This record gives sequence, C-alpha cells and structure tokens, in this order.
Amino acid sequence: MNTLKIFSLVIITSLFSCKQTYKASKETSTTQPALKSVGFAGSPENSWLLGRQENLDVWLQWCDLHAKKDIEGLLNLASDSISIKAPNNITITGKEEFKAFITQWLNNNDITIQQEWGIPINFVDKDGKKDEGDWIINGHKLNTRNDKSMMQEDNHANVYIKNGKVWFFKIYNHATTTSKMVSTTFSVDLSNYKEAFKAVCLNGTFNNWCGACNTMSDDNNDGVYEITLDVPAGDIEYKFTLDGWNAQETFKEGTACTKTVAEYTNRVATIKDNTALPTVCFNSCSTCE
Repeated sequence: MNTLKIFSLVIITSLFSCKQTYKASKETSTTQPALKSVGFAGSPENSWLLGRQENLDVWLQWCDLHAKKDIEGLLNLASDSISIKAPNNITITGKEEFKAFITQWLNNNDITIQQEWGIPINFVDKDGKKDEGDWIINGHKLNTRNDKSMMQEDNHANVYIKNGKVWFFKIYNHATTTSKMVSTTFSVDLSNYKEAFKAVCLNGTFNNWCGACNTMSDDNNDGVYEITLDVPAGDIEYKFTLDGWNAQETFKEGTACTKTVAEYTNRVATIKDNTALPTVCFNSCSTCE
C-alpha cells in the first residue's frame, strides 16, 4: 500500500473521536461521535474535516463522462475559471481552453478511468470557518487507447469542487505503461447452455468490464459466439457474460485457465500478436463435449 493510500486511511480513521458523558443516576448515555478537525494546511492553525459525499460524486461523474465522450456534460460540470495541471507540463486555464483540449483528446482517443480510492476533505481556517467547497483526493488508473496503442497511467488527483462544479485539479503520475494494440478473436460455445438469454458479452481489463459494450455474434447459428477486438498486448483478464451482467462465468480459484485477484477469478491470456484464441465452452477452460 503506497503512502497516499495510508495517508487517506489515517485521515478517515482520525476524523472521528468518541466522547462519552455520564449522568448522575445509574443510567448511562453516550453522545454521538464528535467531529474533530485534523492535520494542518499552510499553518498549524488551519485544519481539515471529512468533506461531503456529494462533492466526491461530482468528481466521479466527471471521470465517467470521459468514457462516454460527453463533452457537453464535462463543460456543464466545469466552472468558468477551471484550472487544470497535468503531467507533461499540461496547463489549462478557463472553460474555452478546456473545451478545445477535451474535444481534441476525446476525438482522438478512447478514455476510461478506473477508480481505486477517493476521499473528500473540507478546509477549516484558524477561526473555525469551513470552506464552501471540498478537496477530493483520488487515486485512479487512466487508460488512453487509440488505434496504435493503449497507455495506462497510475495517477492520483487533488481536486477542488464547489457548488457542484469542478474548479481545479492537479494530476500526479506515479507510473505509466504503454502497450501496442493487437487484433484478438474471442469465441465461446453456448450450445450446451440451457437458460434463456438475449446477448453474449465479452468483459475484461481491456474494456473496463463495461457490461454490454462488446456484444458477440453467432452468424451461422451454431451456438458459437465470436468477436474480434483490438486489445493491448500483454496479460489480459476477461470473462464471458450474458445480457450484460445478468449472468456470468464463475470459476473456482486455481482453475487452469484463470487468475484470482482478491475475490475475483477470471480467464487470463497472454497476447503477443494478432491471434484467435481457442473456442471454449461457457464456464469451462475446454471445448464443449
């Protein structure tokens, strides 16, 4: 666990202190936990409180709009004086400059942002006055994909949200990996599957486990569904699902064609060049009997 994650957990656990009060009688009552400011900001007299969930939600919505290429939605969430600092000396000031940048970026790339952690905190000055807005500390993986490559950045962001708008954020990059894109055909046999379904879907690390965004087809009605996608070369995890996430493959930990991370066990493959993966039976590592 990196320092920023530990720092965030410390903030969360430190923001609450319990204070008990006792009556003169034999009955004992407890007060609600009192909020206590922690840390410092600029000087020891300034401090922080736990912020508001609705401001964190604004930032999460902001991130989700990138995958939808919703430029109008992003502009609606941006303050007129938005200021952005990003790696590679990128500096953006004002909504018009942001509009030009985001339009070009989203037109040339597919963007997904995988959230890892986030916490809103509220600035309190030495007189106890609370800021109208909140700062969001957020860890995420930014995936930038185009016809030639996929780049994944391990980032964290410091974000200022006020009145439902994004006013400022700065992105710090901790690691970047770039993979070439290779054409890969996936196929799954559902001829033995007895339950009703409408769509067979492919979900994986290469499409952010998006549900129904990559639907497979059975052109010759033989029960075998296929799809060909450009995926990043290297190790990928994936699984076949039905009707989005209405039904999915479930594997036991240790199954030959899978990998288990935390509570998730998924198919795994190493992709080096353009390839067609072997057809497998739904929920199996082998072909259907």
